[in-house]
Amino acid sequence: MSAAIKMTSLRKEYDDLVAVQGLDLSIPAGEIFGLIGPNGAGKTSTMRMACGLLEPTGGHVTVMNVDVHQHPERAQQFIGYLSDFFTVYEDLKVWEYLDFFAHAYKMPEAEIPARIDEVIRTVELEVKRDAMISGLSRGMKQRLGIARAIIHKPLVLLLDEPASGLDPKARMDLRNLLRTLRDGGTTILISSHILTELDGFCTSIGLMEKGQMIRSGTIAEISKAETPLRAVRLTWLGAGEAGVRSKLEGAPHVSDVIVQGALAVFKFAGSDDELAGVLAGVVAAGVKVLSFGEVKQTVEDLYLKLSHNEVM
Repeated sequence: MSAAIKMTSLRKEYDDLVAVQGLDLSIPAGEIFGLIGPNGAGKTSTMRMACGLLEPTGGHVTVMNVDVHQHPERAQQFIGYLSDFFTVYEDLKVWEYLDFFAHAYKMPEAEIPARIDEVIRTVELEVKRDAMISGLSRGMKQRLGIARAIIHKPLVLLLDEPASGLDPKARMDLRNLLRTLRDGGTTILISSHILTELDGFCTSIGLMEKGQMIRSGTIAEISKAETPLRAVRLTWLGAGEAGVRSKLEGAPHVSDVIVQGALAVFKFAGSDDELAGVLAGVVAAGVKVLSFGEVKQTVEDLYLKLSHNEVM
């Protein structure tokens, strides 16, 4: 699959500060890619270079195979961008705001009314179509900002800290909206310094620190590379602590067994079929199993582990 966004040796310097250091990143079409890292990691500089607002000190960015800085007008046809702090025109109605930006993007006049209605439905602001922007909540303004960014049907959407300041309900709504856009064919690059915001949501992630990419890939790929052994959790009903420990410690590919009460955690180095065999053996021993499964690492787990390694 071709790359919707590609960054090659991307670098940005501000006087003596190197904000982005030789970044190489390729994001396939159809991904929701989470760019994760603390404040000051270089995420915003990367996003602004990717959308053409910031000139790189070195390197290149292409979007849909178009160089963003050599052919800016052509590239902007493919790009929708929402900054971490964006301005809305409080004295306009919702539809008027979108109409203004549809014209700014030079959309065909005849297509604009239907597109405004379509976008308003997509971001679920139908009941606010004729409302003044000044009366919208923070979450509704965020949805309106995304509506503005997608009004011209871009194939790539860049969102810098879009969940900042949103309440839990609004964050859930944002996740659902972005999944809908991805299902419609939009490739999304989203940044955040709040790791839990992107957990279980992005198809791939990049962990960024001090202007460098520590790791990138799917959570499963990164987790496997960092921790080849899987962690498995077992709970059961009733007593039998010693018997469960004995059964697990005698099973192939099992190590580091920890048993506390009716809970056991162990590391496993075998295949899925072999792990199923461990479960079958426990059940055959008469243990009343309540739960058995791999303990998945979260985005936060991976970032904390990698950020403490000597990878710089």
